[in-house]
Amino acid sequence: MTKKAILILLFSITLLSVVSADGAGGMFFSYQTSQYPFLENHPVLNNSLGLIYYGGYGYGVDRRGNISGGFGLAIHDPEFKEGGVVGGFGGVISGYRILKRPVSLSIVSWTGFGGIATGDYETEAGNGFFSLFFELAVEAGIPITSWFMPVVYAGYQVIGNMIPGEFFSHFFSYTPVIGIRLCWGAL
Repeated sequence: MTKKAILILLFSITLLSVVSADGAGGMFFSYQTSQYPFLENHPVLNNSLGLIYYGGYGYGVDRRGNISGGFGLAIHDPEFKEGGVVGGFGGVISGYRILKRPVSLSIVSWTGFGGIATGDYETEAGNGFFSLFFELAVEAGIPITSWFMPVVYAGYQVIGNMIPGEFFSHFFSYTPVIGIRLCWGAL
């Protein structure tokens, strides 16, 4: 095989893999809860602060169902007062799509870094923290069209301070979360 034939073959394989991939992006709204609405009789370990968060995201799905992408979100206390919590995070999405149709079913993790400010958890350095964000969730969506899908999800979220102080010492939130996402793209 000549170099030209090899390059054409590699280009064709790359083009086919891109054409067969799925992907979407959209917005979401979620909140922390002390228990899942569908498991009222089964308590889940938590210290829920009742925070809400919202933002945007985008991802791609390869032929094998592997999900990868990114997100940005804002998080705050809906009853914000002087000691309330506000912050923002950005990071990566990874996961696996189990089922595509008639209902989309996926397991995803969202991992990122950002900042949290609060009056309730002050340290000698102030009340702001560089923090880690991690969320593991199960998503279920109904593709309304080939390009739009509402998604509901339930998961578990952990947020903890990294700097200043010892990791997860001054601010540490671990709680169930539920929310909705609206997706547009190649579903």
